[in-house]
Amino acid sequence: MEKDTRNQIIEMYLDDSETEFDRILEAADRKQRRRAAGWTAILCAAAAAGIAAVLWLAPLRKAPDYQLTPVQIAEGIQQMMLLDIGDIESIVATPAGSHAILTAHLKDGNTCAYILQCDGKDGNTTLLAYNDNQ
Repeated sequence: MEKDTRNQIIEMYLDDSETEFDRILEAADRKQRRRAAGWTAILCAAAAAGIAAVLWLAPLRKAPDYQLTPVQIAEGIQQMMLLDIGDIESIVATPAGSHAILTAHLKDGNTCAYILQCDGKDGNTTLLAYNDNQ
């Protein structure tokens, strides 16, 4: 009987060891899954931050150029006529998108140039003094 008792004790010990070994492996597996989940969260956050940085640093789309209409150019010429720049012989308008160069040729041979600029959707224009020095 002693042999049977001894075998039973050994068997119980081995069963307990097997259970303990399985518990240790299961705990290690859970710990590894938590680490993997943590790294996944960190990588996702880094990717999101990278995308946000690229979108923030990317140049914004250029504002649309508003074309000057012939009416706006005529109004700019009318504004030039009201200026006290001398006797105007002729005015030449050279449009370029949202800008136009208005050159006044005076009767004394001088020229005065101005830039007419369209300020946006509302159609407001600005007349700026300009000196070409040619």
